[in-house]
Amino acid sequence: MDDRAFVGLAFLVGGVLGYRYAYELARLNERLDAVGSTTSWDAVEPATWKVILYQFGGIVIAGVGGITLLAGLF
Repeated sequence: MDDRAFVGLAFLVGGVLGYRYAYELARLNERLDAVGSTTSWDAVEPATWKVILYQFGGIVIAGVGGITLLAGLF
């Protein structure tokens, strides 16, 4: 197995996890943005467009990982 296969597998898994946990990742990002603000951590929620952007990023990363995995296997 080629090194590209391992990199592709890592990207594929990372992309799927990024898609699956898009809301949690976006919420963490918003919470980190709220540091120093008067808004409490519990009151911060991500916008719908940001969650969709994280999901789209996960799909793109998983797609690149799948292509790289196939290129490494064949």
